[in-house]
Amino acid sequence: MTERIKKLADLTVVGDMYVDAIPTEYDRCDIFLPEVLKNAKRAKEYILNQEPLVNELTALTGFLRFRGDVHGDIFNREGHNNWKEIRNLFYNKPAEGTCTFEWQHSVADFEKVIKIGMDGYKEEIALSKKNHTEKEKLEFLEAIDIVADAIIEWAEKCSRAALAKAHETNDEDAKKRLLKLSEALENVPKKPAKTFFEAVLTMYITYTFVPDSIGCIDRYLYPFYVKDIADGSLTKEEAREYLQELFLMLQARIPIDSPNFYRGGEAHFSVGGYLENGEDGFNELSRLVLDSMVELPTWIPQVSLRWTKKTPTEVLRYVMDLERKDPNKRVAFVNDEPRIKALMERAGFPYEVACRYTMVGCNEPQLPGGIFMGGCTSNIAKCMEKVLYDNRSEIIDAKTFDEFYKGFEKSVFQVLERLSYWYENFQLCRSRDINIISSMFFEGSIERGLSITQGGAKNAVAASNLTGLITVVDSLSVIKQYVYDEKKISLPELLNALDNNWEGYEGLREDILSNGAFFGNGDAISTECVDRLSESIGSFLGPRKTKFGYSYLAGNLIGYNEHHKIFGNLTKATPDGRHNGDMISYGISQNMGKDREGITTLLSSVAKMNAHLVFCGPTVTNILIEANLVKNDANFEKLVMLMETYFKMGGLHFQLNYVSPEELRKAKANPQEYKSLRVRVSGFSDYFKNLNDALQDEIILRTEKESF
Repeated sequence: MTERIKKLADLTVVGDMYVDAIPTEYDRCDIFLPEVLKNAKRAKEYILNQEPLVNELTALTGFLRFRGDVHGDIFNREGHNNWKEIRNLFYNKPAEGTCTFEWQHSVADFEKVIKIGMDGYKEEIALSKKNHTEKEKLEFLEAIDIVADAIIEWAEKCSRAALAKAHETNDEDAKKRLLKLSEALENVPKKPAKTFFEAVLTMYITYTFVPDSIGCIDRYLYPFYVKDIADGSLTKEEAREYLQELFLMLQARIPIDSPNFYRGGEAHFSVGGYLENGEDGFNELSRLVLDSMVELPTWIPQVSLRWTKKTPTEVLRYVMDLERKDPNKRVAFVNDEPRIKALMERAGFPYEVACRYTMVGCNEPQLPGGIFMGGCTSNIAKCMEKVLYDNRSEIIDAKTFDEFYKGFEKSVFQVLERLSYWYENFQLCRSRDINIISSMFFEGSIERGLSITQGGAKNAVAASNLTGLITVVDSLSVIKQYVYDEKKISLPELLNALDNNWEGYEGLREDILSNGAFFGNGDAISTECVDRLSESIGSFLGPRKTKFGYSYLAGNLIGYNEHHKIFGNLTKATPDGRHNGDMISYGISQNMGKDREGITTLLSSVAKMNAHLVFCGPTVTNILIEANLVKNDANFEKLVMLMETYFKMGGLHFQLNYVSPEELRKAKANPQEYKSLRVRVSGFSDYFKNLNDALQDEIILRTEKESF
C-alpha cells in the first residue's frame, strides 16, 4: 500500500471521507410541472448544487449523496415516498406471520457506461422518444434525459474543482495527479473511456446513481488494463492505487455512525466465472483486484469468487488462503455451474447474459444492468404449521408417508400462494415511485420507457427468501421416520405433543433430537424429504411469472435482520423438536449438532440438493471450522480439496468461520474482550459484538467441524 492510499485509508476508517449532502432550494412554481419532470428538474438542480470532495490525496472524485428531498438512487430509495410508507408498515413486521418487506439489490451496467458514455445514453433516449407516443413514457424519457445532462455537468464541475485544487497545491505529485483528474473529467463519463484510469473514474462517478454492487469488475476493466500495461501508460502499482481508491469510496459512502459501516454486506461484487466464450474468467486483474481489496483495513466491499469446473485448483487455493488470512472476512465462494443453469433454465436468460451475473448484497445473484426483484423475506415453515395445526383433516387419516405428503403439499401451495400475494403487492407499491436517477443504467428501461420500479429492467429475476427450509425438511424427516417407517409414535400422538409444546413428551423430543434423520447426515429419509420439498416448491414457482414478467428464483438466507427469530416467534412447535416460538432455520446447512456425520457428509447432502431447480436465488451455506485446523498448512490443503470436491458435486455456495462455539460464548458474555472478533453471518460479515442476540445465538449453534 502506497503512502497516499494509506493516508486515504486512515481518513476513511474514521469516517472523514464521508460526503455530506448539501440542501437545495427549489422554485415553488415547479409544482405546476408534471410530477416526473418536476422531479427531474429538481434532481438536476440538486446534483449541480453539491460540492466535489477533492483534496491533495485524491486521484478520483465525483461521488455525491442524495438526502431525500428529491428522488434518489434505486438502492437507498431516498425520495421514494411510497416505498418509505410500505417500509414503515411491513419492514420487520410480518404479514400473517409469513412475509416481511425487505430491501432490493441491483447492479448498474458499468461496462456499458464505460463503453458508450452519457452521450451514448442520450442517443438511446432520443431514439426511444421516436418509438413511443404515450405521454407518460415520453415524460419519463425526457426526465432521464435531464438527469443525463446533470451527470455530464456534474463531471464538468468536478473537473473545475480538481483544476482549482491543482493550482492551490505546492505538492508537485498532487498537482500532477489533480491535473490528470481534471483532464479526464472533461472526457468521462460524457464520452467512452479510453484508458484504465478513465474507466475506473467512470465507475466512481456512476456509482453515485446506483450505489450497490460494482459487478464483475475484473472482466470489464480487463481490456483497458491489458492495453495500458502493454503500451506503458499504466503500471501495476498505479492500477492497484486506482482500484484501492475506488474501494475506499465504497466504504466511505456510509456514515461511520451507521451499523452498516462495519458490515461486509455492502457493495458485494464478484471475480472469476465463465466468460461468454466458455472459458474461466479469472485473470491477472482478478488477482490484483483481490490483493488490492484485502490489503485495505476496511470492511467494505465484499467479494465472491465465482468458481467453475475450469477454475484451476491453484486459484481456489489462493483465494481461500486470502480468505483465511483476512481479519475482516470479506471473501465468499459461489459455484457457477448450478447458478448459470438456473438463470438459463429457470429464468430463461441466454448463456451470454447468464454468464455475466454477479453476487450482490447478502448473497443475491444479479445480472448486469438489472435488479434483483426480491425484497420479500418469507417463512416457509408456516407450511408445516398450517398442515399440522390448521389442515389436520388433510393428513390425519394418512396411512403412508406418501398420503401424508399429498396433504402436506396442499398446505405448501397455500402458503406459497399467500407469499406470492404479498410479494406482488409489495412490488406494486414500489412501482408507484418513478425512479429517474438510476433507471437509465438498467438494460431495457430506456427502450421500454419505463422506470426500473415498473418493470423497466430486462435483466431481472423475482425471488423470496424461504426462511425455515431446513426446519421443514427436518420436520418431514421426523414424521416419515417416527410415524411411518419406524412407527415409534402415531400421528395423533405427535400432534398432541406439538399441541402441548412438547410438555409431557420430553423423552420423545430428546429421542428425536438424538436420533432423528436430520438433513446433512446423508441418510435416505432426509434426502427424500428435501428432494420432495424442492420438487413441490419448484412445481409451484417454476411456471409462474410476476406481474412485471419476471421468473422466480427462490432462496434461503437472511440479511441484516433477524428474520429467523422474528418468524420463529410466530411459528408453533414443529416435529424436529422446536418449541413454540423458537428460531427457525436459515441457509442450506445444519446446526445444534444435528449434522452428526461430519463436514464431508454435510457438504455432500447440500451438494445433492439440485440447487438449480429451486434454491438458486439468495442462498448461503455456513461452515464453522475449528481454527487450529486451518492454521496448519497441511490441514488447510485438505480443506481446499474438500471444498473443490463439494463444488464439483454441485454445491452452490460456501462461507467459512474459523472460531469455536466456546470462544463465541465467551465473546457474547464478555464483548469488550472480543471486540475484534469478526464472523460471517449470512451473506455478510460483522463484528460479533455488534450482532443482536438472535444472530449471535444462531452462529453459536452452528456445528463446529473438528476434522476433515
